[in-house]
Amino acid sequence: MVTTYSDIYELVLSLINSYKIDDIYVNDGEDGIETFFMPYLKIASGELENKAGIDISDRNDILRQFNSKLSDGKQLIIAKYIMIGYLSKETHDIMQMQLHLQDGDFKTYAEKNNLDGKLNALYMLKEEVGYDVKRSGYNGFKW
Repeated sequence: MVTTYSDIYELVLSLINSYKIDDIYVNDGEDGIETFFMPYLKIASGELENKAGIDISDRNDILRQFNSKLSDGKQLIIAKYIMIGYLSKETHDIMQMQLHLQDGDFKTYAEKNNLDGKLNALYMLKEEVGYDVKRSGYNGFKW
């Protein structure tokens, strides 16, 4: 038995609420979600390798599955790193939008609150996943 990418993506979807992702699911189904999250899976793979010494490259991107069965804890850590990649992009997008806002204090105030909320969520998630990696003993462990 193997772990599929959709197993990981289901965890991501249960942890995050995004109208953009909901629209992708409604319009394109599961295939659209898997296509959307693929770059974030690669970001998660790089982050895990660089920061925790965890290699998750033993996978088949064509079949969209890992070549082994990952534990629930490993799946959760990968899902959280996917969320970090996604929230980092969203935060960067908001920061870019903020540079172009010029028509009123309300928009600037609303965007600032949105950015602050996403930054706080991102920082907390990074701390949480770092703690999960260390607590689980996966730091430096070959998967």
